[in-house]
Amino acid sequence: MTKTAHQQLTLCILIPLILCAYTAATGYTNTQSPMILVYITVLSLTIHWIAAVPAIILKTEKFYDIIGTVAVWGIIICCYLLSPMNSLRSHLLAGICLLWTTRLGLFLLYRIHNHKKDSRFDSIKRQPLSFMIAWEMSATWTVATTLCATAAMTSMTQAPLSSVDIGLLCGWLVAWLAEALADWQKYQFKQHKQKTPFICTGLWAYCRYPNYLSEMLMWILVACLSWPNLTGTLYMSLISPCFVIILLTSISGINLQEAANEKRFGKLRSYQKYKKDTPLLIPKIFS
Repeated sequence: MTKTAHQQLTLCILIPLILCAYTAATGYTNTQSPMILVYITVLSLTIHWIAAVPAIILKTEKFYDIIGTVAVWGIIICCYLLSPMNSLRSHLLAGICLLWTTRLGLFLLYRIHNHKKDSRFDSIKRQPLSFMIAWEMSATWTVATTLCATAAMTSMTQAPLSSVDIGLLCGWLVAWLAEALADWQKYQFKQHKQKTPFICTGLWAYCRYPNYLSEMLMWILVACLSWPNLTGTLYMSLISPCFVIILLTSISGINLQEAANEKRFGKLRSYQKYKKDTPLLIPKIFS
């Protein structure tokens, strides 16, 4: 076994162990249901492992994103079945997670059905261990992203909803609609010949990544909605919005897009002007 393969195998083992350890620690003080977060973690990992087998054999990423949606549905259903109590706040958080994952999963499935492939997987899908790591990272994404919501849903403390929560919900719906609109605008842009080879119209005229901004805002607002139910070690679930922000800005989002755009459009004056005049994330209407 080569050194690289040994490192990849080690990572394949460490990812689920670290994820399970973190969720176990998060639920530790949730006295009557301390292991539910571990159970949903194992469930998501299992769903991804099962899906990874045919994906690795066929070297395809066509059902990678939709499996994330299946896993989130499994996570939420598992929370409902195992939680000792369910409140209106829990129902709200469950609905939010399911609305988010269903819209995103179906959109990504529709997109890859039309585009036929995802360039992110061009090299790694030919390497079984690398591809397995990608599937485990998808499981990590489903668990870590929804952790605030699932922690609040399974908490022994179930706070009633207030007028502040209604405001937070309205904000979440605006962010959800903005992400859906931004995704659709970019998809439509790529389907037709345009004046510029890069999108700079619609929501994309206000900032360069309105879809990522909306995603970050959604999970910050979910954390705020979850907060009243959190106690003890459940506060560790607040890593959720931090995870989303770090993921989208530094791991597999803006950093990769910026590098790709610079490579493709960097020599165009129109792109340099758009880049100079348009904020990265915070819309210029707030600047």
